[in-house]
Amino acid sequence: MLKRILCSFGLLSLLVLSIGICQAQSASTATIIGRVSDPQGAMVKDAKVVARNTQTGIERTTTTSGDGLYTLETLPPAVYDITVEATGFSPAKAEAVKLQVGERRDVNFSLVIAGATGSVTVTAELPLVETAKTDVSTVVTDRSVATLPTTTSFNGVGGVSNDYAALATTAPGVKYDTANVSSDLLAPGAVNNRGIQYNVDGGTITDQVVSGRSQLGASVEEVKEFQVLTNNYNAEYGQSGGLILNVITKSGTNGFHGDGHYYTRGRNLTANTFFYNQSADARFRRAPFHKYEGGGTFGGPIVKNRSFFFLSYEQVRQAVPLTLTPGGKASATCRTTCWCKSHPSLRRSRWWPLILMTLRSTSRIRGLRRRQ
Repeated sequence: MLKRILCSFGLLSLLVLSIGICQAQSASTATIIGRVSDPQGAMVKDAKVVARNTQTGIERTTTTSGDGLYTLETLPPAVYDITVEATGFSPAKAEAVKLQVGERRDVNFSLVIAGATGSVTVTAELPLVETAKTDVSTVVTDRSVATLPTTTSFNGVGGVSNDYAALATTAPGVKYDTANVSSDLLAPGAVNNRGIQYNVDGGTITDQVVSGRSQLGASVEEVKEFQVLTNNYNAEYGQSGGLILNVITKSGTNGFHGDGHYYTRGRNLTANTFFYNQSADARFRRAPFHKYEGGGTFGGPIVKNRSFFFLSYEQVRQAVPLTLTPGGKASATCRTTCWCKSHPSLRRSRWWPLILMTLRSTSRIRGLRRRQ
């Protein structure tokens, strides 16, 4: 009896794991399909089809079926060179086939008889209409991630980290909620951000309890590209009731590459709030504020054409003053709080309680002198 229960539990675990792997593969990979024919249009079987990643040198191989069809699944999004070889025919090649995340590309070959002059070279371009899938989706390309601004903060208003999900608004119908203060990312026809599914490299980071993200998942510099699914997606995305973001991160290649960035902003580039303008400090200085954001990425080969590494680091520091307005007017305690916020290193000192007590006593004495 115990052996039967353990076997049943093992089979159930394997089934759940297989479902998760299938979803992870479809959410972070791409597929190439096609057919191979002769000059008369007849299908060529047992033809060897090889797809080679031009950046890593990794190859995937398959053969055509009796109907001349082939499929290369779970390919990492990249640029591929596809070659076809068959007995009695000259080799054929499709160069620079760019696969995007979630894409299903149709690349067909028409071979020529061996001995004919030259070989067949197919130039594959991105199709205007994708005929192999029915979902409504948009891919935010690597160029868009690298060049478009991402100033929207993570977790809505008040966050400090830039959020790559802001670029999803380039997809038709996707927008931010500007009618309220939630700053929710809205799918077409949605009223809030509940039901949005975030998949990073095939794994979901969506918190099912709150139907949202509890973490960023990846920095903007780490993201390579991502797919925005808005409608008619497959049943494999059963946990989503709104948008689906399939994000893939950068990886190492046969060449060393990387980048770095550093952004800074101080009080001179920030306007005062309405409430801070009611205080006496607003007469001679702006509200204390600073934001420092820096980081970089670096990747390369460990063993050429075999294994690679990629590193990413980003740090954001931001200090914003807290302004209190008791009685409709900024008080001395407010100015003390603002001053303390502009000197965060004091709060880590062991003398902080004594400093705070002195500042509050000074503020009370000033308040009494004003009343006199």
